Amino acid sequence: MAILIQPPISSDDDLVRIGNDNPGYRVEREEDGTITMSPTHTTTGPKSLEAAAQLWLYAKQVGGKAYDSSTGFGVGPGKRVRSPDASWNSQETIDALAETAKVGFWSMSPDVCIEIKSDTVTFSETVARIEMYIERGTKYGVAIDPDTRQVERRGTPPPDLVLDIDAIIDA
Repeated sequence: MAILIQPPISSDDDLVRIGNDNPGYRVEREEDGTITMSPTHTTTGPKSLEAAAQLWLYAKQVGGKAYDSSTGFGVGPGKRVRSPDASWNSQETIDALAETAKVGFWSMSPDVCIEIKSDTVTFSETVARIEMYIERGTKYGVAIDPDTRQVERRGTPPPDLVLDIDAIIDA
């Protein structure tokens, strides 16, 4: 299948259309409108699902919302849209958004972000992703390298959040 994209892609509607036209791909937009598309590898998918499931259970206990790897957030200046492998927002953070901001890609960086290194990036690139989220307001970010079992954490976890990193790596 050929994928033809004429950059820059500046509208959220165009970004959603590209994602819908290319199911199975993770679509993100950079500040300059450049599109990055990559599918989740079969070995990485269960790991991101495990991370999202742990955040979903946490949300059931304390409130807020958990998100999977297909959820995009408008992070930072410009039109950048990123999709962490797993993320969570407190209800307080959600309530602080204006109702008009709760449509499309919310212009915010989630309270918690988890990124899992895939075969197509280095671990330092994975760590750089969570550092970007932290710079843009994320309170706690975790980068995981399943191959080496290395984990880098940035920020402060919310109360009572305990991640089973081994379960994520072994998924």
